[in-house]
Amino acid sequence: MQMDIKHDGESMESSEEKDSIKSKNMKSSKEVKQIETKSAPTNIKKDSIDSNITIKSSWKIESNEARLEKDSKDSVKSNMNTESLVNTNTECDTKQSKTTESSTNKMGFIESYFFYPSFWHKILAFALLPFSCIYALITLYKKCFTKKRNFNVKILSIGNLVSGGSGKTPFCIALTNYLQTKGYTDIYVVLRGYKRKSKGLIQVSSNGAILVNVAQSGDEAMLIAMQTKASVIVSESRIKALEYIQTKDSKHSIVILDDAYRFNFNKFDILLEPKLKPYFPFVLPSGYYRFPESFYKKCDLHLKEDRDYKRSVSILYAKDSIQDSSTETTYILAAAIANPSRLKPYLPENIVYEYYLADHAEFDCNTLKTLLEKYHATHILMTQKDYVKCLDFNLPFALLMLDIKIESSALKSIESFLNIESFLVKQG
Repeated sequence: MQMDIKHDGESMESSEEKDSIKSKNMKSSKEVKQIETKSAPTNIKKDSIDSNITIKSSWKIESNEARLEKDSKDSVKSNMNTESLVNTNTECDTKQSKTTESSTNKMGFIESYFFYPSFWHKILAFALLPFSCIYALITLYKKCFTKKRNFNVKILSIGNLVSGGSGKTPFCIALTNYLQTKGYTDIYVVLRGYKRKSKGLIQVSSNGAILVNVAQSGDEAMLIAMQTKASVIVSESRIKALEYIQTKDSKHSIVILDDAYRFNFNKFDILLEPKLKPYFPFVLPSGYYRFPESFYKKCDLHLKEDRDYKRSVSILYAKDSIQDSSTETTYILAAAIANPSRLKPYLPENIVYEYYLADHAEFDCNTLKTLLEKYHATHILMTQKDYVKCLDFNLPFALLMLDIKIESSALKSIESFLNIESFLVKQG
């Protein structure tokens, strides 16, 4: 049974105090420093940071609190967990970098073509419209005319209409952690495991205990496994993953499917609409949409960034990577994510070089070390998702922590679906 809940209002006010969800972060064996930012910060200084955080090196999720003092009167609190920013003494190996300048340029072309097209990009987009029509017909047929499949579990699908970059991973983390605080004890998160070096169905974690490495899981699955107590599974086949979960005692299980809108299962479809929209409202290859934009009206819950969910951004440093107050902090921004320009509003000043790779690409330690030396930067700045691929790099990292706060009205709609047929199971 699927409950059809629509969520269309331009504003969603609640008489209750809004629940805030901040995804728990990676765990650490070192002290970290944090700067809280809500928009592009100005003149961030190391001597303005005040923190007394010590985070354990185990995989267990723990709550921690950091404090920023811009002056003697202002302070901001934030919950966080992180794996060690510089957690080993492993030196950069001597292998040659597999990334090339062309891979960086490729990412730039894709982003500019779909979001900031030049005159020739626009000509190309219109020339490809016949292929977009064919693509749209195929996707519409698969979505609207194939039979839905039932599974004996409650399924929440977190998806988007664009091809990437809407914040699905931090949203999954935030939602999972919220549901666990509400007493939902058996949560599975299922992902494809894009760009992993393994095949087939692999259980990445079991109730928060990590079972494999990042090469086997992929970056997104590892990040979710490190920041939640859910059981994380990667599989090219969502059907096989759901069948595997059914072999367990799945009567009270909740399954969160990442990027599963296109699959015809009986599920509660949540579509995230990012703040950064493609230039053209076309489907691939003329535009960045996988489904027509009108499909936002066909899901169970349509959530807009900055209205229904908001980003909370902070920067974490390893204690031993903090320079003395007389040294200016400068950054190399390294990103292998979709639409890296969406990071712009949240970046600190003093970024001396931006190094972009294709989404999910691996970083090379020697390349990052060379960039640090070439541009005389003090830190490599990257997202949590990218950092899980660099845990063994003995480099001065700073993490751009992109957390999500989900508004209470959206959470109530999700819980209404889960409460059908007395589905809620409380701990204890």
